[in-house]
Amino acid sequence: MSLFGNLEGNEKPRSGMMARLRAWRGSFVEESESAAPVEPAFGATRPVRRGPGAPAGSLGAYLRDADVTDVEAFEKAGEGGAPDLHATAAATPPVVEDVEARSAEPSVVEAVNVAVEATGDAQRGTEEGVRVAVPAEAARAHASDASHVEEGQESGEPPEATDTPEPAAAAGHALAIPDIEYTPVGMPRLNSAQALVDFKRILCDTTPEATLRITPEARREFVAVDMQAGLAVVIATREFHETALYATYLNDLKRVHITVREEMVATAAVIADVYDRARIRVSNHVPEGSRALALFRDVNDAAHGYGSSDVHWESRDYQSDAELRFRVDGDLYTYRRMPKATVLRALSAAYQDLVQSNTNSGNAFQPTAPQSAMIPLALATATLNLRWQSAPQMGGFDVAMRILDGNFRNYTVRMPDTMGIETSQLAIIESLGHVSGGAVLISGETGSAKSTLLRALSYMVDGRELKKQYAVSMPSEYPLPWLSDQSVPRGLDETEEDFRRKVATIIRTLMRMDPDDLTVAEILDSTIAGLVVELALTGHPVRTTIHADSIIGVFMRLLGDRLRLAADEVASDKFINAVGNQKLIPMLCPHCKKPAADVMSPAELELLRTKFGLDTSKMACRNDDGCEHCRKKGLFTRDGKVAGGTKGQTLAMELYRPTPEFLEHIVVRDWRGAEAAWRKERVSGFDSADMTGKTIYEHALYKASQGLIDPRFIDRSMKPFRVYTVLPDRDGRMPS
Repeated sequence: MSLFGNLEGNEKPRSGMMARLRAWRGSFVEESESAAPVEPAFGATRPVRRGPGAPAGSLGAYLRDADVTDVEAFEKAGEGGAPDLHATAAATPPVVEDVEARSAEPSVVEAVNVAVEATGDAQRGTEEGVRVAVPAEAARAHASDASHVEEGQESGEPPEATDTPEPAAAAGHALAIPDIEYTPVGMPRLNSAQALVDFKRILCDTTPEATLRITPEARREFVAVDMQAGLAVVIATREFHETALYATYLNDLKRVHITVREEMVATAAVIADVYDRARIRVSNHVPEGSRALALFRDVNDAAHGYGSSDVHWESRDYQSDAELRFRVDGDLYTYRRMPKATVLRALSAAYQDLVQSNTNSGNAFQPTAPQSAMIPLALATATLNLRWQSAPQMGGFDVAMRILDGNFRNYTVRMPDTMGIETSQLAIIESLGHVSGGAVLISGETGSAKSTLLRALSYMVDGRELKKQYAVSMPSEYPLPWLSDQSVPRGLDETEEDFRRKVATIIRTLMRMDPDDLTVAEILDSTIAGLVVELALTGHPVRTTIHADSIIGVFMRLLGDRLRLAADEVASDKFINAVGNQKLIPMLCPHCKKPAADVMSPAELELLRTKFGLDTSKMACRNDDGCEHCRKKGLFTRDGKVAGGTKGQTLAMELYRPTPEFLEHIVVRDWRGAEAAWRKERVSGFDSADMTGKTIYEHALYKASQGLIDPRFIDRSMKPFRVYTVLPDRDGRMPS
């Protein structure tokens, strides 16, 4: 049925919408004399709100700035017996009388007529009933003197006024003001902090460790919240949005790979409520995932505070609690025992939410499979990089995390002269920064600072600012901002062969990228070893590590069945620049160490004097009880003692530049002859700092003779005194 099906047939067609509305009958179904024409009823007026948003004079402006009332049908005075149209006003279209504006400004009703006429066609035929809404501003402009708009008057022409009776007063029902407000900057307005959906955390703060560091002044007018990983909502005052600092903060978020999903405006009070809402939620209700991550952060923060190099998470099915242990000064101490479920949640949350992309083997922590990853962790006092390695164990699992420096902006490089290396060895290391080819091979056990030394060697290259340096890490552990570092992660389902093939492909790629020198984390197989030889012999300095227990062991591995390098290449004087083997040893606390004569047996002391020619009067041993300078409160041995007695670590090292005589023995695989050729270059006793021709064992003996390390460590952790073989020096003399 047509919306205008009951129009009178003798009515003259009219062009205005108000004229059409006046022609409607009181009912869509039947004509009834009782259906009297009705007039709009306006509610009480209130001050006009002038705000930004829709253009002045549009329907949106009046909907925004005015009280809007529904038109109700009512009985005129003196027409008793007429039907009660008030109850059916919502379903019965009223007839609205035309009015005239007696104001110098354009008529408000006329503006409404234009807007209604523009939208009437779309509504016609789809609505079953019509409710006419007129802004209260129209009542304020014309309540004193309403008049008639001439029939046939065009919408843009001034109307001719004729006197009409004033409309009867009646109460109206105000429509709700829309919640969405349009702002000049085209962004939604947040009217309440409670209207913001749940978010994970606040991204911005004035502290250095914040994801987005802002000024205290900006904090009052700006907030960025983390909705989910990598997505944020930004809220600012209208004034702050127009500043250059606002755009800067958005760019800062983009630089840390956070996408702004939505921008909103709000008052400073609402922004303060958002900060307060986050604070209250953190203090009163912390989600399970947040509690797990907080535990993970707290454990690593404590480990860093103790100066730990590694954190071990050990869980066993046959024990009620998991054990957390810190390696400090080379020894493992128990830090806490925690419920296994709590530890598992902390590790799972950290692996899922904190792992650096492209370094993890798998998307979730799997206690039943070996996994590796790198985790950047920003603490209150430092920025760390955790090297995660987990593996299943009999009846449980272990997770070992190496704590590394992760500060790429304010990085520090541990130089060799601070590691405990002697002057004669430093002379060799410094010369390695002035070579035009060849390789440097460093060997040692896990945790012997091999990567630390390689990093220092790449930093010490002469004129590195003018060179292109590359590194292949597996994965990257330390900040190397002065070179191009390629981090190679190991996939969860990736075989050892596939991983080695991937590393070799990367090295081949870098060989075609105009390198000046290259650092390779480790020689894994014969392919990578062959590439190292190729680079070294073509004029590219190479630094790498290899698993071996001595200098002679390095050459044995290079020529062994696994790596299978050509003997003439390995024995070339163009290949090996230097080869070394090293070990970290705990240093004694200088305040509480005990004289060796009070701890060691007379036989042991006599052996040190006669076999190695050492003065035992300067030697000292560890005081396991420690003192106020070295006791690590909160760390315990498994027998319940508080950690103590040591203060830092020092490096024992054998470092050698091969001579032609040495290489002549290598080419024919004469290992004993090669070792004799090297060790006979010794020119001083074991109590001398000159390390020429000395082994790592003999370097440790020197440190023990100076009271720096416990001689019992050498006897128990390296090789017994009575078993070690002493060779004569260059002049054929023995130390005794």
